Amino acid sequence: MGGSSASSNARSAPQFRSALVTGATGFLGAHLTRRLTDAGVAVTAIVRPTSDQARVAGLRECATVHPTSGAYSDLIAGFEAASPDVVFHLAARFASTHAPGDIAGLIEDNVTFTAHLCEAAVATECLALVAAGTAWQNAGSPSGDSTPAPNTLYASSKQAADDVIDYYSRLSGLNAITLKIYDSYGPNDPRRKFLTVLRDASANDETIDATPGDQKLHMVHVDDLIDGFVHAGNQSATGELRGRASYTLPSNQAVTLRELAELWMSANNRRVEINWGIRPHRDGEVMAPWDGEPLPGWSPQVDLKAGLKDC
Repeated sequence: MGGSSASSNARSAPQFRSALVTGATGFLGAHLTRRLTDAGVAVTAIVRPTSDQARVAGLRECATVHPTSGAYSDLIAGFEAASPDVVFHLAARFASTHAPGDIAGLIEDNVTFTAHLCEAAVATECLALVAAGTAWQNAGSPSGDSTPAPNTLYASSKQAADDVIDYYSRLSGLNAITLKIYDSYGPNDPRRKFLTVLRDASANDETIDATPGDQKLHMVHVDDLIDGFVHAGNQSATGELRGRASYTLPSNQAVTLRELAELWMSANNRRVEINWGIRPHRDGEVMAPWDGEPLPGWSPQVDLKAGLKDC
């Protein structure tokens, strides 16, 4: 990926020998798995039978794959086989809006699975956990106020997962860090997000009907996010952090959706016709990102315009 302003020497180096990763077939999880294995960490990926088999096949090239239904007994077997120094919990079910039929899946995948994972970690004496949260857990919170105010059922389920982790940390000695993520981007992103829409519209000479585009976003490159997870994993696995903590991984400067579009077009020397204001903002749209406490010792290194090239 061109455009990174950081050299590989500036990237966080793992200070642990083994890791268990959930969500390894996802965008962030796949990048984390590759970073860890490239650094010599033995990685075990917890994978559901319903996961994309092409992505699972790619994982097998660099990690041990442990299929699981999410049941506690399956997870125990995975932990016993992996003996991880740290667990990275990135698996989640996402829904920007939900229908009644989505409720059971959101709770099962985001809350119940987290409880099973924590239970298995404690039972096998793996007491270092780094979990992916979302800044949407605090979408309605005043800046600097950590009191939860989720804007979607998805964010509510992630907050409930955090409450579960709180319990295990308080009563079972689990050293756990939640990293609340804003908007991520980077190469080979399979998600249908705004940058993908821009790229496809450019390739097909199409016009985009968009919202007014005045909502502000923290856009953080995947390489910077993975730095944050590795850094937090080091703190948890080495005992530098004990107990429970929660931090954010923001960009240096939030940009509006309109500004993001212009930066992408400039970086890639392409033009896309956008009809701003044709579509309304969705219900619960976050117009200005919540500001929480950033992860100490971490800061983003990839310049946004440079990072958007070829994305």
